[in-house]
Amino acid sequence: MADANPRNIADDFREKAALRGLVGAANFTKWNELISFVRGMSGWRPSYRSKSVTGHVSDWDVEWFYHLPFPFTCVQWFDIGLHERTQMGRLMPPKITDHSDEIISMIQRIGFEYEVQKDIVRIWGYLPRCHEDFPPVER
Repeated sequence: MADANPRNIADDFREKAALRGLVGAANFTKWNELISFVRGMSGWRPSYRSKSVTGHVSDWDVEWFYHLPFPFTCVQWFDIGLHERTQMGRLMPPKITDHSDEIISMIQRIGFEYEVQKDIVRIWGYLPRCHEDFPPVER
């Protein structure tokens, strides 16, 4: 007979977080609002990376449809780049467009716990806040 209340991967991540003493600071509604907002942006989408409650830190990515860290119950923190770099030519320095106001106002409206350092905003999926590699060390 099948289990009446089968566990799913989201439950496994919540359990891992609880074992590490982490408390949820975001929910599916907030993450979905963030994803919908970014997917609706025209012309540019910010880079992002995340840290899982398992300890894995992802590489930076800009693909907001298939590469996101689903389910978001695994996300301890989520970094978003605030600046757009446009290469103007081989001999010219890149043009930097600051999208801080647009992105941070959206994050505030949604109600995330967050912090900004340099050109990165970190959203916490779990508390206490983790400042590991924040702002990111250039490699």
